[in-house]
Amino acid sequence: MGDAGISLVIFVIFIALFIWDRLPMATTAILGCAVMVIAGVCDFGTAFGSFASSTVVLTMGVMVIGAGISETGLAATIGKWIVRAAGTSQTKLVIGTYLVSAMMSAFLTNSAVLAIFIPIVMGLSASNDSIKAKNLIMPIAFGCVIGGASTLVGSTQQMTAQGLLESAGVQTFRTFSFTPVGGVLVLLGLVYCLVFGIKRGERIWGSRIDEAEYSAPQEESYSKPKMCIMAAIFALTVVFYITEWIPLAITSTVAALLCIITGCISQKKAVMSINWNIVGRLGGCLGLAKALETAGGTELIAGAFKTLVGASLSPFIIFCIFVLLVQVVSEFMSNSTAILIVLPIILAIAPEMGLNAYTYALGITLASGMALSCPLASSTLGMSMSAGYHFNDYFKYGFFFDVIAYVTIITLVPLMYGLTI
Repeated sequence: MGDAGISLVIFVIFIALFIWDRLPMATTAILGCAVMVIAGVCDFGTAFGSFASSTVVLTMGVMVIGAGISETGLAATIGKWIVRAAGTSQTKLVIGTYLVSAMMSAFLTNSAVLAIFIPIVMGLSASNDSIKAKNLIMPIAFGCVIGGASTLVGSTQQMTAQGLLESAGVQTFRTFSFTPVGGVLVLLGLVYCLVFGIKRGERIWGSRIDEAEYSAPQEESYSKPKMCIMAAIFALTVVFYITEWIPLAITSTVAALLCIITGCISQKKAVMSINWNIVGRLGGCLGLAKALETAGGTELIAGAFKTLVGASLSPFIIFCIFVLLVQVVSEFMSNSTAILIVLPIILAIAPEMGLNAYTYALGITLASGMALSCPLASSTLGMSMSAGYHFNDYFKYGFFFDVIAYVTIITLVPLMYGLTI
């Protein structure tokens, strides 16, 4: 068995370990890189070089910026403004909190945005019998997940896909590459939560006693000057993300450093705010994929796929199959793992089959973020269970939107970008 076969065996073993989920994902990913080097299928730089990639640096910077927004009280203040403006109208509250959570999640960590809104909504519900927290937190969680999928910096699955494209030497995403389709999905999600979700939610949990415990948080005193400084840093960061005058990773790094220099967040808190599990997982997954490609394992995958399907399947059918596969797989495991399983196959077969790898990657990445029928699909949905939802509530509430999202992706992405080159 040559290096290609060995790398493929190692890759499959570690994908199985990801699915088994007995070890922390970052540990599994880094161990996989180490095994690739020990087995001699690639050198150290190939397996571990991804930890210094622009994708990983961008991810770390985004985390620090998000922590600065939270630390200065800017995020909580925005949330309170929305709740105050909506008053006690449940429809207005759904619209306001959903849209703001989606917009914030487009640039910040999704679970952090949800963590900001949960105590605000729970407090409002505790003080007003006409407002039920469960009717609001589920739409907010949807807004966080869908909004997070609408920009490059919104969620880690986009970063994973970006790193794989970068390693393969094909066209990479820009900050708002996902936004044309992601924006449509955000609006569809809002309509779904209003037209279908409120009534559906009442049928699912309306007669249930509220099981979630709530303790009113202590009011914190925030520095208004620091809040204004943080707002200015964030606004400039978004401008540089849009224009891309300098590389995104540099924009993210400089903005994170400005947060520390201006005192919006201390260096210690900035370092603690970085989710090292995500960083390790991202760098390790990219390293595994790079090692597989370098050793020739992806060519074996491509050959097996072409032998299996032949030349009979149209590019559109292939697109539909892969989008569905990654969306279903993402219901039960990490979105990044689902992309790591599926996207390398497309990157391997695209050149010989004349497929537009960028289009397939964009559709697959969007689909990985549209898994909303299971709380295992993301940490954000898992966190929302603290409101007292049952496991199967997510399937009952979100399955039809998963279908809507799938149809939207397979319709709009090929129309906008084309499936062949």
